Amino acid sequence: MKIIYIPVSKKIKHTSFMNLIKCFLYDLYIIFKNFFFSKRLTNNTSGYIESALNTNAKILLLPYNFCIFFSKLLNPFFDGIFINWKFTNLRNDKNLELKLIKLSEKFNIKKIIVDTRDGAHSKINDEIIDKFDYVIKREKSKYITNKKYFTTMLPCTLVNYEISKKDEFINWNEIGNSKPNEKFKYDIFFSGQGTSKNRFEIIELIKKRNFNFYGGLENSILPYKKYLDTIYDSTINLALEGKGEFTFRHLEILASCSFMICEKSINEIELPIPLEDGKHFISFQDNNDLIEKIDFYLKNKELRYKIAAGGRQLLEEYYSPKRHGRFILNKIFN
Repeated sequence: MKIIYIPVSKKIKHTSFMNLIKCFLYDLYIIFKNFFFSKRLTNNTSGYIESALNTNAKILLLPYNFCIFFSKLLNPFFDGIFINWKFTNLRNDKNLELKLIKLSEKFNIKKIIVDTRDGAHSKINDEIIDKFDYVIKREKSKYITNKKYFTTMLPCTLVNYEISKKDEFINWNEIGNSKPNEKFKYDIFFSGQGTSKNRFEIIELIKKRNFNFYGGLENSILPYKKYLDTIYDSTINLALEGKGEFTFRHLEILASCSFMICEKSINEIELPIPLEDGKHFISFQDNNDLIEKIDFYLKNKELRYKIAAGGRQLLEEYYSPKRHGRFILNKIFN
């Protein structure tokens, strides 16, 4: 399978001579990556889907303008073109949809949008959807019924393996923790930024209670190793909505074989791994429900252990960019 992939571009706030030069140089860098591409899983928001494609197909990375200019030459030699939603240089580009339409008119092969924006419920304009074959959406809402949409997710930041067209080997013995912790330093852990009003309310509520709480809404980010160690050292990890209903944090907690309580919105999204509420994590409906569940699970070690171990086992079984890529390409091209 031969695929053209239009990746994330250099982002600028306004057009200027110097910014245009920077964008042009970054476009050249994208092209050179075809010859010096690091065959490893990347941990940006597009990392999981990009690794999924690279493990199953021959990928040509090209910036948008090059694809438009060389479209007549490219069409006969490729099976499909995938375009990352963040392909434009300007932030909040008002011409983004017009550019997508232009691309759709230039190519007669399979055309797929890779929408890695946060927000599972957001949809793309119907005029755009009609001109593309599929949309691969980060954590698609279950309420989106259009069959052109299907789901991907963020990569797990603890996983960093060589991308191979043949075998996929992720050494889980070297990733995170394989068993739940037996000795904890803290009752509850959450460290993140104040990206939502809900986060402020929940953290303030917990701080007023007599819990051994670590973290808060920090201006500075914890060092990564300290962050992971604290996940494992905490009886309960809160996975609150941030930039999206499902974040890097959810996967980091699962990989750490740690117990996780999430907001109810996690049950409204589709993921390529079959996480189940009550089996791999616990969700809460409102603040009162959260406090009740914290009290309950702090006292129930065996149940916490079972849920934490179940989440880790599921991740080991289903976290596979290669299998995800095979599913995607079979759906699109068969």
